[in-house]
Amino acid sequence: MKRAAAKWIGITALWLAIATLGALTGLRLAGPIDRDTAIGSIRLRIQATWHGEVDAYVPLADWGIRANAFSGPLTVRVEPRGIDRQAILRAAAGDRDVLDRAEADARDAATTAVTRAVIFSGLGVLAAGVFAALLRAALARKGSVPVRGMALWAAATIALGALVITVAVLRATSTFDTNAFAQPKFYARGAELSQLLQVSEKVEETSKGYTSSVQRTLAGYAALLSAAGNIDVNEADEPPVVLISDFHGNTLALDALERLFANRPVFFAGDVGHAGTTAEANLFARRLATVGKPVVAVSGNHDSRLIMRRLAGEGAIVLTDTGRLREDGTTDGKPVQRIGDMTVAGRQGPLEYRGPNPGDPKRIFSFSELPDGDTRYAQAQTGIVSWFDGLPERPDVVMTHENGLAQHLAQALASRGDQPPILILTGHDHRQHVDLYGDDITVVDAGTGGAGGVFGVGTQSVGVATLQLPNGRPPARAIDLIDVDPVNGNAQADRVVPASKAACEVERVQCHGREPAQ
Repeated sequence: MKRAAAKWIGITALWLAIATLGALTGLRLAGPIDRDTAIGSIRLRIQATWHGEVDAYVPLADWGIRANAFSGPLTVRVEPRGIDRQAILRAAAGDRDVLDRAEADARDAATTAVTRAVIFSGLGVLAAGVFAALLRAALARKGSVPVRGMALWAAATIALGALVITVAVLRATSTFDTNAFAQPKFYARGAELSQLLQVSEKVEETSKGYTSSVQRTLAGYAALLSAAGNIDVNEADEPPVVLISDFHGNTLALDALERLFANRPVFFAGDVGHAGTTAEANLFARRLATVGKPVVAVSGNHDSRLIMRRLAGEGAIVLTDTGRLREDGTTDGKPVQRIGDMTVAGRQGPLEYRGPNPGDPKRIFSFSELPDGDTRYAQAQTGIVSWFDGLPERPDVVMTHENGLAQHLAQALASRGDQPPILILTGHDHRQHVDLYGDDITVVDAGTGGAGGVFGVGTQSVGVATLQLPNGRPPARAIDLIDVDPVNGNAQADRVVPASKAACEVERVQCHGREPAQ
């Protein structure tokens, strides 16, 4: 009995595999469709994938947007083939007439593309049914033509194929949500990525009044099309703040950082060097101190007071628990600094090296290497909260290298109830993530800005975060977690909108005391 059940399970799995292969072959043969819309002509293609998404790509500008807008094994790829410049500008400006027609055209095009995909997939399944019947005949004993068996194999394969197609289409259409474009993924080459992010930020602000999420998406896409890589991001009213951590002296990553973030406020959350030696300071301190305008930094466990003093001497704003560091090693006694329109406080890493030889092979880089490491770490946790409470005023932004200490401070502040918004910038763990404590406390870790150091190139990407701060102060309106390949300049980004209910659904966001969107 068990043997017979196993046999039928195996045969059913074979039918399903043949049917799926037929559906995929038919879907591939369906190819793209071209349609005219109110803002220009587009090409749509339905493709099989593991995760449902909409991928809008602009070949000429070499950038695109991805959104997980539905759940299903399909991807909808959209490419503009030609644009009506006047219509694009009107749509980007919010012209309702153009948007109404563009919405209707887009729906018709999507319906046509899906219908075509279903028809071709169905034909592929029919062909798979014929193949299954022939396979059954080939497997039969010599001289026997199992007509009933062939019919069964054909019918079963076609039925399973029809079920696969129906489930995929129903799943995709029933779960489609255009609000997913509020948390998209951007991808581009080098400098084009920062242009794309800047334009999309403007789009989000100008499109909030649209009652139709479809029209909001279309208006944003029109604005991005009209930009097409020609926006000068340096003219932005509110240039985003850039967060980098764990640079680890990797000068190979500097070119990518300079291409993306020249003339932006850049915050280094520690580990600017790998050991903080004189050789490192001579190699990159001057260049690192001018990668942004201004450059603000705190030290990490791989830094030394020597290299931080050199950065200060080159013009960087180096923050310590007692104030801004000077080149001679003294501080100005002002632990809260005004930078632009915000107040910022930073605390040096508790394991910053203060001795005469940063390259000492016996140097300690982590609490775990200390005989009383647990006790020292607990003291560091208590110390950062006490330091914060002793500041002369509550800052808008706090910088500290160790992510664990940043989270401890955030937890301590969150336990006190409602307070003014605060942004905590950190690093150390080489992982990009955003932690939201309620609605007012945001911890941002940009990952590793140096791809893990010179020995990490090829195994780790450059991790950077940009933060859109309205009026130059927290809370952040949007946070972009960016991955950049330091070799070829390719980049992609995940956008997090902290105020959005969907923020907790983003993969690299952890919400504390806040429920995800239902």
